[in-house]
Amino acid sequence: MKTKLTAHETPLYKVFSDDYLFTVPSVQRPYSWTTEEAGDLLDDILEFITQYDITEKSINSVDDPYFLGSIVLVKEDGPKSEILDGQQRLTTLTILFSVLRDLLSEEYAADIERMLLQKGSKILGTNDTYRLHLRKRDDDFLKKFIQEKGLTHKVNKDMLIKTDSQKAIRDNALYFMDRLNDLDEETLKTLPSVLATLCFIVVVSTPNFDSAFRIFTVLNDRGLDLLPSDIFKARVIGAIQENEQDFYTDKWEEVEVSLGRDRFNKLFDHIRMIMLKRKGSANYKDEYEDIFLNVTGKSFIDEILIPYSDQFLKIIDYRSYFHDCPRIIKILSLLNRIDNNDWIPVAMYYMHENNEKLEEFLILLEQFAGISMVLRKNFNWRMSKYSQILRQMEKNKIDIFSEMSLLRVSKEDKRAVADKLNGDVYLDLKDTARRYVLLRLDSLLSNGQPYYDFSVITVEHVLPQNPKLNSEWYDNFKDISKYVHKLGNLVLLTRAKNSQARNYDFNKKKTSYFQTKNGVTSFALTTQVIQEETWTPQILEERQEKLILLLQYAWDLNN
Repeated sequence: MKTKLTAHETPLYKVFSDDYLFTVPSVQRPYSWTTEEAGDLLDDILEFITQYDITEKSINSVDDPYFLGSIVLVKEDGPKSEILDGQQRLTTLTILFSVLRDLLSEEYAADIERMLLQKGSKILGTNDTYRLHLRKRDDDFLKKFIQEKGLTHKVNKDMLIKTDSQKAIRDNALYFMDRLNDLDEETLKTLPSVLATLCFIVVVSTPNFDSAFRIFTVLNDRGLDLLPSDIFKARVIGAIQENEQDFYTDKWEEVEVSLGRDRFNKLFDHIRMIMLKRKGSANYKDEYEDIFLNVTGKSFIDEILIPYSDQFLKIIDYRSYFHDCPRIIKILSLLNRIDNNDWIPVAMYYMHENNEKLEEFLILLEQFAGISMVLRKNFNWRMSKYSQILRQMEKNKIDIFSEMSLLRVSKEDKRAVADKLNGDVYLDLKDTARRYVLLRLDSLLSNGQPYYDFSVITVEHVLPQNPKLNSEWYDNFKDISKYVHKLGNLVLLTRAKNSQARNYDFNKKKTSYFQTKNGVTSFALTTQVIQEETWTPQILEERQEKLILLLQYAWDLNN
């Protein structure tokens, strides 16, 4: 028998009526619309009012409705409706209606309240219930600060929030309060009627979860694409017995909250790489089916999601986890400045499987990732190499530290990077790569643990690119082009470049540009230059040689 699927154009006063009691199932993503999406929704409706010159008196003469898109529900004969797609829109409308109710007089507020709250019945033995219930973690917050009458006025920027979803609810409530307070009285009084009677939603419903899920995976909410983790959550939780789904949903959401939505989704890209060991495709459904050939929903959460999220947190929040291991902090601080994240799954896998020789492993990984960045290895090359490394590590047939390890940089690449470092580094390397090379050198020159958490780090020349003709630079350097872009002529600064200061003579440049007012600089690499009395070809060449030797040692280039 075919699954019955229905679709109806429905005005909001019917959507927010006794015909529907909305719940957000555990497989759904959290509420995450920002003020940008909420603002677009409000702007569109206000523009609709302006376009048709709608007032309270003229509203019944407007023939063209405004469509708010579609929602997908798992719904049988009663009002109970699980939202598979449309949570963002319905929650935002609930916030908007709640703010309107608390701003307007009682004659309007009472009607709006009936759209938000289904009244109970003494005869039927039912209690009052709100028409929308979010996931358990956020539902009380929505009820306490939004849905309960008169409480939106208590929402403020300093209130306690526990999840990204609660932050979005708070921010959108404050946004609507500001916007609605700026409206003229006539428009403010007209808005609830326009929302209720002229705004329509296409309600797609089916009593079958699998059918609704197929729709869910292809429909997107307004302006906010489904993330891979959202789709996979439905697959994972749906594979767990119903009596255990709430327990495992809580486990899932603890990880989601600890990482935040963006980092949580990045975790899934890394887990996918670890499990499938290949470049990702756009077809998430097929990829997740491949994953589920060897893992159940429960085992995925217990044996993969939770332990790998721990390793991911250690990698990105390394100072907290390795506070007593300064050498590991130093390496991870550098790895986190690589201009791609493709090395992370390899690090996560090793840390999950091994308790020993972590520092030695990270040194190898930094060599591989750093040299690959300098040589501008492309995405497909990196994916292929890291996939091979993961397969080699999984089979455990070859010691990852041996000369046969695929994590070892090839002799050809070592020669190529040595040539790059001896050349015109400033011109030959892209900005992220040359900055990384200098930070790697700075870490080798620094005693203890350097910190590179500066909002701005720039690479600057000591000998300027275009010195003034009558400057001392031409007295010291007969052929500026031979030296100016070499590694030995470059330093790091924690400030934006200054076109005037970069052409100063050496002594003025190092005192007024290379160091702060206190006479210090944040980088050992730059301190070396400040300590020089003059800047000549001999000093630059000697510095070049020393820096090259440091990198040859750090990246094992001598072989």
